[in-house]
Amino acid sequence: MVLDSLGIMVAARDPIYSKRHTIYEAPPAYTCHVKINLGCGLDKRPGYINVDIRKEVDPDLVWDMERTPYPFPDESAEEILMKDSLEHVSWRKVEDVIRECHRILKRGGVLRIQVPDLVAIAKKVILLGSYDWDQISYWVYGGQDYPENTHKSGFTISTLKRLLERHGFAVEEIYNDGGTNIVCTARKL
Repeated sequence: MVLDSLGIMVAARDPIYSKRHTIYEAPPAYTCHVKINLGCGLDKRPGYINVDIRKEVDPDLVWDMERTPYPFPDESAEEILMKDSLEHVSWRKVEDVIRECHRILKRGGVLRIQVPDLVAIAKKVILLGSYDWDQISYWVYGGQDYPENTHKSGFTISTLKRLLERHGFAVEEIYNDGGTNIVCTARKL
């Protein structure tokens, strides 16, 4: 094991991609305020390790969120952001992702999530009924303009809150954004 130019421990096994060069699966040797943007897509944020499955969006690290464990050490991050990405994980893998976030976050670390709100979507469809099939399909199933842009899991405020609490998080804030999304902030206990 050696440190590469990004400060990441590398070993000669299972290559993964960094936007600067190919590295190998091993925990990064981060020591300061690490923030991770999981499933960043085009929303790359300064000060975050931007992670996405698609190499073409030029993330800091190409990684499939359904593949666990993630290449970060235990209790190494202050914050994990999953904005419009958790719904793209198979419902069979969602709990694995939440467990990984719990493992990676430092005690007291913050998990921020934004996902579609199935209750808000259902209310719009049933009560307002003025939406075309394509708008409803977009909300429920995702944009589907590239292979990974498909919704594979769904959440309501109460189901997301219970999921996080069951995995060792205290939900500090959870609400509908006034449209079709849930916004949640939770802290690792």
